[in-house]
Amino acid sequence: MTFRYLGIPSETPLPDRLALRMLVQTFRPELMDRLVDKAERRERRRRLLPARLMMYFALAMWLFGTSSYEEVLAKLTGGLPEMFQDAGDLASAAAIARARMRLGVEPLKELCAHVAASAGQPGPPGTERVFAFESVAMEVPDTPANRAAYVLPGVDGEATGEATGDGERGDGADRGDRTKRPTKGRALDVWLVSLTECRMCLSVASAIAPSPELGIEGIIAEWPHDLLGAGALVVGEREAVPTAMWNALAAAGAHQIWRLDGRTDTAHLLPVVRALPDGSYLSKLPPDGRAAGAEPGAELGTELGAELGAGALVRVVPCGPSASAPGRSRGPAGSAPVLVTSFLDDSVTAGEITARHESVAEMCRNGVGRFADQIAGLRVVLRSKSPELVRQEIYAMLCTYHAVGHLLSPMHSADQLSVEARGRTV
Repeated sequence: MTFRYLGIPSETPLPDRLALRMLVQTFRPELMDRLVDKAERRERRRRLLPARLMMYFALAMWLFGTSSYEEVLAKLTGGLPEMFQDAGDLASAAAIARARMRLGVEPLKELCAHVAASAGQPGPPGTERVFAFESVAMEVPDTPANRAAYVLPGVDGEATGEATGDGERGDGADRGDRTKRPTKGRALDVWLVSLTECRMCLSVASAIAPSPELGIEGIIAEWPHDLLGAGALVVGEREAVPTAMWNALAAAGAHQIWRLDGRTDTAHLLPVVRALPDGSYLSKLPPDGRAAGAEPGAELGTELGAELGAGALVRVVPCGPSASAPGRSRGPAGSAPVLVTSFLDDSVTAGEITARHESVAEMCRNGVGRFADQIAGLRVVLRSKSPELVRQEIYAMLCTYHAVGHLLSPMHSADQLSVEARGRTV
């Protein structure tokens, strides 16, 4: 049965039907039903908008981001008539909003966890696990409920410059540290912080918070220890290395390469402790979050440890303009970009570290942030007026990103398409 409302065409165009089939191929109906039952969100009586329909609706909102609630529902029921043949012919935006509230956040959060669990599947022989650290700003409507959840304590909504960034979003590398932006007369910011497994296009750990720093704390609190150990490489791009994240990754045994874009005084943040022959040097991060069980300089002997004092040991590799990030060679103060890495052994040269970063940088940029840009443009604006539905909407985006990546990435084979096929237990 097709959906008809306010003159919406009864036929769903072929591209839209194919996009919806993509969702069903990745997230089978029986999986959706199981997650709904686990969250105890199954409807107790026959409804116009049942829970399974609303699970797919939450995902379809990201496929059809410029469409109204009614148009999204029309495309969904028209494109999958055999699945939703009992859906009614009329539903208002208010009824759809109430159905989203009945569904809640837990089924979509569980779907994200189910997707993340598939990262434990072994990859092709000889492949390295590469993860991208991302922090993505999204606008949410400035409602009292959202303001209570996403305005940091002590931040005045009438502030003139000390509230929550500059409000602008450039490419994926520029999202890292915009934590302060005036909120007067504008929508609020909510931040998605994610560790994204680049090969499988999925978020293995994520947090939704008022700031990137709180998001990092949220990820560390639910750390995927089995994925981020020895053999993993984490790549990030920021204005400064997040010390807490660095130390958590170091304690887990993962290697790291962070590109600092040169907008801050690198020489002040990362002073030279020992110069190396290839032009790189050893330095230390601030000591406020030292990795548990790691003595600074222990890898290179007690003499260097005495030089370092407290602080996490890092290696700094100066780098010139990057082909993958044109126009961002120097910041306002003229500081050159640098790579900050955990590859400390000087038998690994600066040139080899730079080449390693360049080999994975573009893959890491095909993450959640770029997907959001492609779907929503330079500024991701969410629809949801309550914190619970904000989270539901963001979890739905992470799942939709995974579904799109599975069909579009050349790194995937046919037997990797269905999450249901890779992990049947929830």
